[in-house]
Amino acid sequence: MTAEIGMLVKVQRKNMYVRQMGSGERTIVLLPGLAVPMPTVEFAPLMRELAKKHTVCAIDFFGYGLSDSADTPRTNENYVEEIREALTLSGLKPPYVLMPYSCAGIYCEYYAAKYPEEVACLILLDSSPTVEGFADMMALTEEDINEMRIALKSEYEILKPLEEYDQAFIDEYYAEYLSHGYQKDELHVQSKAPNDIDTLVAQASALSECVLEVMTMPIPKGLPILSLQSDLEEQLEDAEVDEYKAIYKAHMERLGTQAEHITIKGSTHGNIYSHSDYREPICQAIDAFLERTE
Repeated sequence: MTAEIGMLVKVQRKNMYVRQMGSGERTIVLLPGLAVPMPTVEFAPLMRELAKKHTVCAIDFFGYGLSDSADTPRTNENYVEEIREALTLSGLKPPYVLMPYSCAGIYCEYYAAKYPEEVACLILLDSSPTVEGFADMMALTEEDINEMRIALKSEYEILKPLEEYDQAFIDEYYAEYLSHGYQKDELHVQSKAPNDIDTLVAQASALSECVLEVMTMPIPKGLPILSLQSDLEEQLEDAEVDEYKAIYKAHMERLGTQAEHITIKGSTHGNIYSHSDYREPICQAIDAFLERTE
């Protein structure tokens, strides 16, 4: 596998795209949240920074980027088995440092509970709280699901490969993204690989049940956990901050005393991993955490 191209591996007879950088002793596995556009590109600047000291792998889940769409239910079990197979086929061996963003944290808590010997530690990047309050938020109605499908279809219909836009737009796009550590070839590949709407909707529809299932599975005793959270006061109305703080507090209580918590000041849920430069505080926190857990 080359650092900048990645490769397709056959996971359950379908193509899944994985990308690897670095050659450190620890293997950090970055996993995407719902609807992240081509995660192996979105995570690239953060991957390059982490790869200075560690082996880093990112996966485009089924339905994302260059991976095939999913034809199996979007359950915790299916996600975890797909992740395990993709990592094995990529030549990587456990135990892994799992670093999920957003809802991928649900699947990684399941992974750690079911296969504790394969997980060295968890680094939760603004991970979805596996508590009842969040499960309630994610319980979608048929109307919610239809609205999501319509919104995604409308968004994707206007997308086209980057080179098909006029030069002024391309120059402006470069000016924004290259300054944050992306590369031109990455941006062009990403613009040609929209995510699969049916898979995204199926994933969103299953999230509440996934949270409820994980809540029945205890966190492995002694598992080192670092929670890197976005700045709630930066992105929420005052009336919402207390509600979300209570949910995240309940999540930290579930994770137990082995969990450390750091807020990445100024970040939001949507930009903590990309587009804005929070790589330095994130990587400093990760390096210090991994040194303590060696």
